[in-house]
Amino acid sequence: MPQDTERSTFYNHFSRDNPTKLGNWLVMGLAKRIFKFAQLKRGHRVLEIGPGRGVFANICISEGVDYWAIEPNEQMAESLKKRGANVISAIVPPLPRTDKTFDVVVMINVMEHMNNMQDALQLSREVKGVLKPKGKFVICSPDYMNWRHHFFLSDFSHNYITTWRRIHGLLISAGFENVDGGYQSGPFRGVMCFLLSALTPWLPFGYLTVILPKNKLFHKLYKIQLTFLRKIVILGEKPV
Repeated sequence: MPQDTERSTFYNHFSRDNPTKLGNWLVMGLAKRIFKFAQLKRGHRVLEIGPGRGVFANICISEGVDYWAIEPNEQMAESLKKRGANVISAIVPPLPRTDKTFDVVVMINVMEHMNNMQDALQLSREVKGVLKPKGKFVICSPDYMNWRHHFFLSDFSHNYITTWRRIHGLLISAGFENVDGGYQSGPFRGVMCFLLSALTPWLPFGYLTVILPKNKLFHKLYKIQLTFLRKIVILGEKPV
């Protein structure tokens, strides 16, 4: 992972890639689903690891949640601070030391960026250490069983393969209990989730971006395609 002196450029390609209106709507729908799934309420304290553009952060702040974030990219961190977020500038793992404890810790599209199983397990155990008793660790990550080659094609830093079985085992091994969750395709769950995610991998936009990497239209269409690939939304509780 990059050193502290490289945080000014780490993941700048993400912050410079402006989303479409449809993309914003889809991401907002997922963030609202995760907020509800985590059972967050006004007065709760939440830590989000890797908040990106801050869609989930905006929901938390507007709902009166005490929102904290760990964000390595300087530009995105400054943007969050201007919106009233408490931001720690760091790259994980390890989790930076803090005297705060949290009701919920959230990682949306982050666990798959861990270098290997050791890093994923280390971070999960450290998350358990900053949670209150019965606190929740919520993970949302791509389902590799559905994403396949898109898992690696879509992002240069995807390393740790995430599936339901693997994340479930990771949480149990890290000491969490009452592990529960489901699948999501864009804002859809249930039957619609599985119908959409069965068809979406076969759309041609990923291949077209390989053949024509500078084509902005195919790039935007591929981003929308990725939002409909199936994601795992899962949580584990810290024992009392």
